[in-house]
Amino acid sequence: MKISPFTKEQLQWIRSSLKIAVVHGGEKALPGSYIYENLSPRSTKTYQPVACDIADALRESGFQHVEVLAENLALPQALKTLGIDLVITNSGGLQGFDSMCHLPSMLEMLGVPYVGHSPMTAGVLDNKHLFKHEIHAAGIPTAPFVTIGHGESVNDDAKGVMLDLIEQEFGEAFIVKPVSGRASIHVHPVFKRGELAEMVELVQKATSNTVMIEPFLSGREFVVAVAGPTVFKDGVLVERDQPFSFSITERVLADDEAIFTSMDVKPITSDRLLKVEDPELRSELADIGSRIFNQMGLHTLVRVDLRMDSRGKLFVLEANPKPDLKRPEGSKLSIVCHDLAGEGMGYHDLIQSLVFNRLAYLHKHRSTTLAHCFTEEFFSLALA
Repeated sequence: MKISPFTKEQLQWIRSSLKIAVVHGGEKALPGSYIYENLSPRSTKTYQPVACDIADALRESGFQHVEVLAENLALPQALKTLGIDLVITNSGGLQGFDSMCHLPSMLEMLGVPYVGHSPMTAGVLDNKHLFKHEIHAAGIPTAPFVTIGHGESVNDDAKGVMLDLIEQEFGEAFIVKPVSGRASIHVHPVFKRGELAEMVELVQKATSNTVMIEPFLSGREFVVAVAGPTVFKDGVLVERDQPFSFSITERVLADDEAIFTSMDVKPITSDRLLKVEDPELRSELADIGSRIFNQMGLHTLVRVDLRMDSRGKLFVLEANPKPDLKRPEGSKLSIVCHDLAGEGMGYHDLIQSLVFNRLAYLHKHRSTTLAHCFTEEFFSLALA
């Protein structure tokens, strides 16, 4: 543990002075949201209710200037008019290809600092095949895969060779999925190789994008949330030596479930999630999460999804660049909040951790980014 990057007085100054906007995806159907309509391979969801949860948590934690805005054509002017100092990105994009990149790209161009992934990182995380290439090159275990683009077929010679190798190692069952998507939408188990071509065509038509085929892993399924090293809990900000891995959880599959379905299909309730208690397994999952965080140069929250094969070997499925941050309510949970209590933290602590972690990083490494809002008064409080 290292000393806090900010004093208590500076933390209070941030809460009372910084103007923050939580930005959600916007409603594509609203007139004036864009100039022309574009295709959207990634299924549309605004995430507005979660943006309101985040904003409420900030207000309840003492932040005095918090807005909720939509990502659309009017956003740049709204940020300027309101004098927003910092944006929390909670958007999958309004429309178009690589939509996870759009909001951070806009903010980079506008010069508005934000809590979120850089544009290129967001794009790599959201394109599962690119992400898997990246971590495979770093020696992080992920299952082999084949991509089928427009004009390609599972029956092409090169694709057939790769599918043969996958089948030899993992068996005849496969998963067909979009390379970019959310909530397990258009993700299909295929248990007969002869049915792959039909399923690939179905997903290509639905997404107008490249499709990925990977082996169906029949073992247990896990997640680990990973965030930056600056963590707020017990009213104190501390800086850790490594990324913060938490909510290390097993996703429980029902007897009729081949894959874990999202909250869009079935509510995420406590009976579907189990805290991983085994120390060796917890350590392995936390280590994989931290390695991905460091390898990708991440600065904010991701949720790493993993699954075992029939022999109990762990493979990384994906790293979700915008994991759900819904405020826990009764039996309904968000996966990344599942075991916050085990870290001695609550929802408000997590949201503040994300904000303070980003500010601490920018303050240390990109101080000019905060020159518009970190005033002489703020710096004078470092001596308090």
